[in-house]
Amino acid sequence: MHRRIAVTALVLSVLLTGVSDLQAQRSGFIIGFGIGAGLTSVADAGTRGGVATDFKIGAQVNPSLQVYYLGRSNWFTLGGSSNLVITGISAVGATYLPSPKVQLSGGMGVFTWTEFFGVQEFGAETLAGFGLTGGVGYEFADLWLLDVAVTHGWLEGVGVFEARAGISILSH
Repeated sequence: MHRRIAVTALVLSVLLTGVSDLQAQRSGFIIGFGIGAGLTSVADAGTRGGVATDFKIGAQVNPSLQVYYLGRSNWFTLGGSSNLVITGISAVGATYLPSPKVQLSGGMGVFTWTEFFGVQEFGAETLAGFGLTGGVGYEFADLWLLDVAVTHGWLEGVGVFEARAGISILSH
């Protein structure tokens, strides 16, 4: 167990050292990952908490603008069942950096709700509609961001609202 932790720490330090050299450039290719806590609220059906993830890949076109693909999801189970639900948005996104530490982001794209049924059924059902997302982040250390975001999706006339707070790593 200790060996696994040491190897993981070594790999992360090597990767972050290489990525920190790119951080100073603040231009070109970007990729980021995030994890945190999320809430999903469906009109007239209640609110569920779970794990929130996000992924971003694209370009920093100048020191104050990023353009990218954004995948932002909340993972939770429905009350009274073991069915896993993944909701979220696949979007075209942009981030404006009014200062080197503050980020304002937004995007629009396809909002989905996928429910995976029990182990014996091996099935899934997906609903898709239009979605919007926006957020704010603060870079507290090189590459590391504390961020909050909201997403609103419309699925067959039903509104779904999501909120997330988490920590992300973004390389430049």
